[in-house]
Amino acid sequence: MRFLIVDHMYGGFVDWVYSSESALATHSYEDQKRHIDSQLFGETQFEVAALKAQGHVACDHIANIRPLQKAWFRENGQEFPRSRLGVRLRRGLVPWPTRLDGRWIGEALLARVRQLRPDVVHIQSMDLLEPWVIAVLREETRLVVGQIATELPAGKSSRDYGLIVSSIPGLVDWFRSEGADAEWLPLAFEPSVRDAITPLQRDIPVSFVGSFTTRYADRLEIVTSVAEAAPLRTWTADSAAIPMDSPIRSTIESPAWGRAMYEVLARSLMTINTHGRIAGKDANNLRLYEATGMGALLVTDARRNMGELFDVGSEVVTYLDAADCARVVRYYLDHPAEAASIAAAGQRRTLKDHTWANRMAQLVELVASRL
Repeated sequence: MRFLIVDHMYGGFVDWVYSSESALATHSYEDQKRHIDSQLFGETQFEVAALKAQGHVACDHIANIRPLQKAWFRENGQEFPRSRLGVRLRRGLVPWPTRLDGRWIGEALLARVRQLRPDVVHIQSMDLLEPWVIAVLREETRLVVGQIATELPAGKSSRDYGLIVSSIPGLVDWFRSEGADAEWLPLAFEPSVRDAITPLQRDIPVSFVGSFTTRYADRLEIVTSVAEAAPLRTWTADSAAIPMDSPIRSTIESPAWGRAMYEVLARSLMTINTHGRIAGKDANNLRLYEATGMGALLVTDARRNMGELFDVGSEVVTYLDAADCARVVRYYLDHPAEAASIAAAGQRRTLKDHTWANRMAQLVELVASRL
């Protein structure tokens, strides 16, 4: 089969990559993509490699990186899509002309699809693409698959997807109730990342890497509790969301994207994980696999499906609330050999059952029965 995997990357990461390499936007598509991939951010490059290893034709398309897509158009003798005029309602009432600056994202994707002619377009940015793009894709390829682990914004639809996969069981149930064909597909870890990171001493007793947006209801409380009880170090781009008198303040480091994030995990004895509201009662996020894959002890919030992913207590440890998280962290700081033993078991489990090779084999099976 021929796959095109479509995703986007956080604007903060994209800005950082292009600002740290001043002439990058003028380079060829392949040079830009190689530089981006070398940062080990996101998962599309790992999914592509796994599909190729399984005998399929695959490539990825990072939909929101404008200089990257401009280079592709330039090298393929095509004109990059121009902004179009549209209409918005000013003050909710008055029609007002406006430029549709985001339309290029959909048009660039369609141009790529028409060149590659994939059997399957696997879209991991359902919240980014407009419904008109998906409707056209359905006519251009054999199967459009959506992947999502968040709520669809207003105006977005699942109607034209032939299959939707999600790492959140509750979302799978919701999509099915809406009449969509939906399946559970957890996230994963890429083992080659370990080889790309220089072996490091575990000199960080406790780490937290992540954001403090409103999507994470109790995250600030949990991380605060740990900061009060243990030698925490925090990597975040959301320092403005942390109160000035918070004990987290003195632990903050610069944001850790991709490779830098993996290096933090490789240096951590243990790392704290919390899920956002959208996960409901279930565990689903990437940090489950990134942390265990890099050999850190995963300290994560207790979720009803954790036992399907790991053996709780012997491969990962969980907590019930902020106070319990601080208690768990203190216990394993006082019992480092036990912490290391559980972390090693968690790493073995991830490398056996939770790799992108595993997930892409599952995806292929799901797709093949629907073509």
